[in-house]
Amino acid sequence: MAKVKGKLVVMFVIFVVFFTAIFYSIHNVSVASAETVSENSQKNGSFDDAISDNEISQRGIFTNLTISIDGGNGQMVAIAKNEFTLFPSKIQMYVELYSSYTYQETYENMTLEKRGYIADLNMGKTFKVYASTGGEKKYWMARMRYKFDNREWASATTDLVLCNANGDLLPQ
Repeated sequence: MAKVKGKLVVMFVIFVVFFTAIFYSIHNVSVASAETVSENSQKNGSFDDAISDNEISQRGIFTNLTISIDGGNGQMVAIAKNEFTLFPSKIQMYVELYSSYTYQETYENMTLEKRGYIADLNMGKTFKVYASTGGEKKYWMARMRYKFDNREWASATTDLVLCNANGDLLPQ
């Protein structure tokens, strides 16, 4: 029995060391299938005024968030998902859908069609924002702007996609 307890302790220590190494190698947040950009310089009074940094204490170690885009039936949908979070955390998030009649390199040159907010996106959960295609062929991009506990706001976007009036993906 003592040998089993000893092996469990060793396995626990290895587990903690492994996740600590992952934490330091990825610098707090990993966003799959999206580009991460720090936005602490974009304090324009709209997002950052809503929640003060002092309201949230640092609790979580690591989170893996994804953003994707899909369409159909005359709608586009941005899908944000909290794939995994190590230890309890608060993930505040804005999810946005942008469109343009012409090819654009960034969402900044596109029209914001829809924005949604969730105060805490829990592990394994998704948050979706829908927008109508307006019956027109357009380029679309989804963006998530998120805050992991008391860290700085960050953002990630999908690739630009071209969709028909129904929201179906077209080759570019």
